[in-house]
Amino acid sequence: MSVLKECLLFYPTESLPPLMRDFIYCVMHATQANDALVGPVVLSVASAAVQGVADILTPFGTDMPTSLFTGVVALSGDRKSTVLKLACRGMEEFERGMEGYLDPEMSFRHWGSHPFLLEEATEKGVVDFYAKGAKSLFYALDEGGMLTRNLDVPALCKRFDAAPIRHLSRTRGLTYVADTRGALCMLVQDLTFSRMMKGDKGAYLIESGLLPRMLMSFASMSVVGPLPLCSMDAHNHEFHERIKVLMRDYKEIFMHGKSRSKMYLAADAEQLWKKALEEWEMLLRDGMWHSIRPFVRRAGEQALRLAGVLQWFTAPQEMIECKSMQAAIDIVQWHLLQARAGFGKLPQEALQQELAQALYDYLMRRAVKYNATATPRNTLIRSAPVSLRKADQLDLALDQLELEGKVGFYPMNTRKNVILTAASIAAMNPKNTTIANNLSDKF
Repeated sequence: MSVLKECLLFYPTESLPPLMRDFIYCVMHATQANDALVGPVVLSVASAAVQGVADILTPFGTDMPTSLFTGVVALSGDRKSTVLKLACRGMEEFERGMEGYLDPEMSFRHWGSHPFLLEEATEKGVVDFYAKGAKSLFYALDEGGMLTRNLDVPALCKRFDAAPIRHLSRTRGLTYVADTRGALCMLVQDLTFSRMMKGDKGAYLIESGLLPRMLMSFASMSVVGPLPLCSMDAHNHEFHERIKVLMRDYKEIFMHGKSRSKMYLAADAEQLWKKALEEWEMLLRDGMWHSIRPFVRRAGEQALRLAGVLQWFTAPQEMIECKSMQAAIDIVQWHLLQARAGFGKLPQEALQQELAQALYDYLMRRAVKYNATATPRNTLIRSAPVSLRKADQLDLALDQLELEGKVGFYPMNTRKNVILTAASIAAMNPKNTTIANNLSDKF
């Protein structure tokens, strides 16, 4: 039986521990942002808090950081900055310790605090922070288009890998700092991201390994259903209290030069992880996945890191339980599907099937959200996943879905409105079969 879930329509929030899941719902209620934006942001914030206090001892005997890099592509007005600021609320207490810091030469370790959230920075500035005693930083970039303008892409890749910093400056000589951690959350508008990816710059971001190190989410393509209830106010949620505790633990570690805790996989978690590794490797035999090979090859490492974050954030202990690994696998698989939708290049037949699946998923999600089985074609051109907003691509997908009996059209012999068929409605919710039949009779 496969451990990978292929048809993940929505962000797998239900796979997350209750505290994280509830906070995601609270942020969604407070901001009206979708889960494909809020979920990755919350995970990256949790990772930034955990990375300073705990590492993972891999099954191969090597140490691995719990740092995560996430990238979210969203539409203008999707509340990117608001979501990120709200999720980082628990880190403000640690940063307030910088009040009164006047001597720029004083070590952060002696002062007991340091800047933690980096919104705009240069690589030289980041190196200076680490050289002055910081051991953990969080690149919180709500304007991700600045990423390639100010920051050093190869250096960011090394930051993900927790490689020692070796920075040679004409004025300051060699700066060497070991054992540092850095997490990253890049939020970027869809049009800005499209410009970033055009030409040599986009190829470089992938070939350098930076984007494959990220858990990518194309929130601009996402539609969510009715929001589940949440238990408390997003501004005073227990999530923030847990972040504060982790930041206090980190303060003790970086001030006194203590070692981070180490986690390892429980036997059943390790078995599950190795099974997922085998299945991810098998995906590469399929042409639909081969074009995002760098992302797939990093899936095992991403699952290890994420499982460690989930475990230490919710129930800190040395052993990573199987349920944390299963949740991590579900989330990484969802992000791989996102990467495939955003970066994959397919043969014509496979492309048609891929576009059809993307359109079908979108229509089904939209039907849940708006309780409507009909979607105007011009709405699809404006609001469907980016890959479907060109008429020829949309028609390819519609041809395939019509052939499969999943959609029809109204008026007849036109494509002004796309209608989910009775079979599609029944597949979504068997109780709606009668409604679907009535709609089919009507149109």
